[in-house]
Amino acid sequence: MLGADFFDRATPEVARDLLGKRLVRQLPDGTRISARITETEAYDGFEDKASHAHRGPTPRNAVMFGPPGHIYLYLCYGVHWLLNLTTREPGYPGAVLIRGCETVTGPGRLTRHFQLDRSQNTLPLGPEAGLWVETGTDPEKSDILATPRIGIAYAGPIWVRKPWRFIWTK
Repeated sequence: MLGADFFDRATPEVARDLLGKRLVRQLPDGTRISARITETEAYDGFEDKASHAHRGPTPRNAVMFGPPGHIYLYLCYGVHWLLNLTTREPGYPGAVLIRGCETVTGPGRLTRHFQLDRSQNTLPLGPEAGLWVETGTDPEKSDILATPRIGIAYAGPIWVRKPWRFIWTK
């Protein structure tokens, strides 16, 4: 199981390094769901206009300002819960959106597949939360594609062009 020290690094680096790791969900009935992470996006710091945290802490995004290795789940368009994992030191807002795994693509489908909702929001990754990340297969650097993030046109050209979306292409 990856600890907080894995997440206490630069957000784009964590986003890239999560590729190939295993996202694991333990349901209350004991059922275990696990899949390799294949797509991520980094949201980093006060200046990143695509980040929920760029205007400062709010009740919704406060977990992004806390310690690394916590769960940030938010409702998108009033329909889909989206899973983010916090990065960096307390006080500095950073999080990685988990966009896809080997068994499911799309961040909304991913949270439905793993049966995640607001009840896990703000919890530290681990057995008590029923969600954690384990070591897995590290992809070859040549198998990682870095592209601009998706759906953030509102953030302006500087932030739209950042190659902070990472995809394991194999």
